[in-house]
Amino acid sequence: MLSRGTPLPRPKEEGEKPFWISYADLMTAMMMLFLIVMTFSLVIITNPAPELEHLKKIGLLCEEIKQAAQGVSGVTVDCVNNRIDFGSQAQFGNNDSKLSESARRTLRKFVPIVLNVARKDRGKLLKRVVVEGYASPTGSYLLNLQLSMRRAETVLCSLFESPAPEETILLDDDKRMIRDLFLVGGYSFNNGVGKTEAEMRRVEFKLDFLGFDETPSTVNTVDTADFGKCL
Repeated sequence: MLSRGTPLPRPKEEGEKPFWISYADLMTAMMMLFLIVMTFSLVIITNPAPELEHLKKIGLLCEEIKQAAQGVSGVTVDCVNNRIDFGSQAQFGNNDSKLSESARRTLRKFVPIVLNVARKDRGKLLKRVVVEGYASPTGSYLLNLQLSMRRAETVLCSLFESPAPEETILLDDDKRMIRDLFLVGGYSFNNGVGKTEAEMRRVEFKLDFLGFDETPSTVNTVDTADFGKCL
């Protein structure tokens, strides 16, 4: 009679065998990682963040003003600091707030350029143009503060003056836009790094743009052709 044999016990394994990723699997994983990184990079390049797109539009708007102003002598548009410098023609004598006739002509030629750009779709990003007056350290704080304000006000007064026969006449729509878009400000002192006292006594334009998700403020709704005169 046959009997079933007792099965022999299997020998115990001495330990778990280490698991090694094959070279092909490693290359596949690296390739997948590379594709993910490339896809993410392309998304960033082709679909920039809204904030970056907003800054890009502002830069293009400033560059458009800069290009349009190339025909106006003495005007420098700085699109890094968003400032407009008129050079020596917008400088003042000591304790003086009067602009030269050539400076007033330059302003009446340049400002309509800004208005034309601001009327475009992209120009709606221009929040305001601040006319900034400056003074040299000579004199007291309050005197220079008042003087710098008068220098800034002189700029707007020159825009509303009766132009020379060969100059372009500002329409009432232009004047209303200047009233709503332009502000004046004065600084008693400025750091004046690298500037002489004559260069400190000046006016500049500062371009302020809308921030991301900022909406334009309500403009002045008073419709009048009586803009008055500067004293």
